[in-house]
Amino acid sequence: MNLNLNSDGVVGEPSGTFSTPIEVVDSLGTTHVLTVTFTKTGANTWSYDVTIPGAEVSAGTAGTPYSLGTGTVEFSSAGLLTTPSSSPGTVTFSIAGLVDGASDMSIDWQLYETDGRGRLTQYAQTSATSAVAQNGVEAAQLVNVSLVDGGSILAQYSNGEQRLVGQLALATVRNPDSLMAVGNNCFQVTARTATPAIGVPETGGRGAIMGGSLESSTTDIAKEFTNLIVLQRGYQANARVVTAVDEISQETMSMKR
Repeated sequence: MNLNLNSDGVVGEPSGTFSTPIEVVDSLGTTHVLTVTFTKTGANTWSYDVTIPGAEVSAGTAGTPYSLGTGTVEFSSAGLLTTPSSSPGTVTFSIAGLVDGASDMSIDWQLYETDGRGRLTQYAQTSATSAVAQNGVEAAQLVNVSLVDGGSILAQYSNGEQRLVGQLALATVRNPDSLMAVGNNCFQVTARTATPAIGVPETGGRGAIMGGSLESSTTDIAKEFTNLIVLQRGYQANARVVTAVDEISQETMSMKR
């Protein structure tokens, strides 16, 4: 969580307390909403308490938040997080006895960015959360399968997750003339066909695969229509020649008789 705690907050007053929720996902894909409550205890010092609804754990009580862990965060005079320190910069707590039957969870709360900057600050601004992220994935349904560049098969799920689930392979044949056309631009090997060499696209002389594309026709419609008209006119002219020759032949035969 990236958030700011108000340095002007007063101990024991509403301004000295701030709560923010974050979702976590258990091994069964069920979402649980944890609440992190910060309470100011002194200058540049805040305590925190992470809770889960009591009805969701066997040791809890319905209607009462169940505490998963408490601790303290401290800030420098410049409003930067100093305690816990950036090494290791992680607070770990567990969730045991989930009533839905999921495995016990171990949660790592990352208090620092990868470059060492604290995710928590304390400035004279209203306490607020600027970003929340977690790496759990909710249970979801497959909604779409698509082919991307390079032949990778991408599955898209209802929770927004995308995953590569397969790779389309290509085959090269040394004597492609031996293949037998079976319709719909498909070909089948025959007894004379060399053993196909199967591999990843763009390797070993194999072609590329373009996702979301259609094979274009090599025919120029305008040119072919023009050729058709020319051929049609030529056929009509030749037909007239045949007709004229036939009429001449008939007249010649009539004159002889």
